[in-house]
Amino acid sequence: MSLPVNDQSRPDLRLRRLRQSIFFVSLPFGILMFALPLVGRSLGASALEIGGLFSTFALMLVVLRPFVGHGLDRFGRRPFLVAGLLGYALANAGYALAGNLRGLYLARLSQGLGSGLMWLAAYAVVADLAPAGRRGGRYGQIEEMSSRGGIFGAAIGFAVLGFLGRGNLTDGAGWSTLFWLYTVTSLVGALIAWRGVPETLSKQMPPSPPNPGGDVSSPEVGGVGGRPWRLPGQLRGLMGIALLTSSASALLAPILMIYLRDHVTPNLFGLATAYLPAAFASAFLPSRLGRLSDRYGRRLPIAIALLVGAVVSTFIPQVRSLWPLALLWVLEAAAFAAATPAQEALVVDIAGAAQRGTAFGYYTAAASLGAVIGPLLGGWIYDTYTAVWAFRANALMLGLGAVLILLVVRPAGAKVTDENG
Repeated sequence: MSLPVNDQSRPDLRLRRLRQSIFFVSLPFGILMFALPLVGRSLGASALEIGGLFSTFALMLVVLRPFVGHGLDRFGRRPFLVAGLLGYALANAGYALAGNLRGLYLARLSQGLGSGLMWLAAYAVVADLAPAGRRGGRYGQIEEMSSRGGIFGAAIGFAVLGFLGRGNLTDGAGWSTLFWLYTVTSLVGALIAWRGVPETLSKQMPPSPPNPGGDVSSPEVGGVGGRPWRLPGQLRGLMGIALLTSSASALLAPILMIYLRDHVTPNLFGLATAYLPAAFASAFLPSRLGRLSDRYGRRLPIAIALLVGAVVSTFIPQVRSLWPLALLWVLEAAAFAAATPAQEALVVDIAGAAQRGTAFGYYTAAASLGAVIGPLLGGWIYDTYTAVWAFRANALMLGLGAVLILLVVRPAGAKVTDENG
């Protein structure tokens, strides 16, 4: 049973249910970030093959998201949201059953299916329900819930693996038990969404007002509407930046934990402890810092975060102990806590109301293409040269992205103050 579409009196309740479902489906994310490269390595995978695990996931997103985005605007948000949550449950079952590298690849494909469906639908629901002047904060709340789920799930994961696997993250029995548990929690998330998040797509969506942050000039707003396959120039530019910066970030994904284990400490629990302050920053800051883009514009938080990311990548190869590593991570997490909601809100500002799903589909497909290229490039650099060159490439690409975001996104002539804060 769900609320009627035209009942506008309870948008906060709908968003709360959406956040709850995302919390439950995000429980495995923290463990996967730390353990997936190491599990792959324990199964005999090279750095390039580990990079393939990340690229396989992203490739699913590249293929799916343009079509899913168009489907969201045509058929509604709710079916894709629930299907995506069920896709995550299927992926977790696949991880539980995986006993070789092929099994890991199949699980990653299923996870890519779930991600390609769920996140686009969630972004569109937030855009439908959040007032224009509060979108940055609302997107921040979604990011927070995912981070909180990852922290809580990692705590559960380390406890289960510590008990069943005697502290070995690659222990088969502990890994399997843990991911069967995550399968159940993903099904809980799907049930919450099915019962608590009604359809939010209206067939008579009004035009979007200009961006309260003043980063998108008004002729661009709504530019996708009525032309679902012809995108505004600013959105095309933003897609190019997303391709570049996503490639940079994903470049380090398959090698970071391996590098830190080899050069800082082999103690994975120590690395997890060092990351904990950054995880808490990601779990509690986005909704607060996301409001900055509602007041002061979208461009600056994004540019600052990219520059901070470049600085962090420059210094990590010099780190030989955990406390400076923790400091760099928390600095980067705080910067991206402001930038990620701004980025998501910026897509809505450019797209307008009629084609939000389509715009998100194209934008996230470009970012996902970067996530296909990056891990393969990072794995190749690690195997062929040294990891230091991967960090240098990451820093250069992020710095270039910071410059481009200021050049591509045009500021409006005046800013609009939102009365709701």
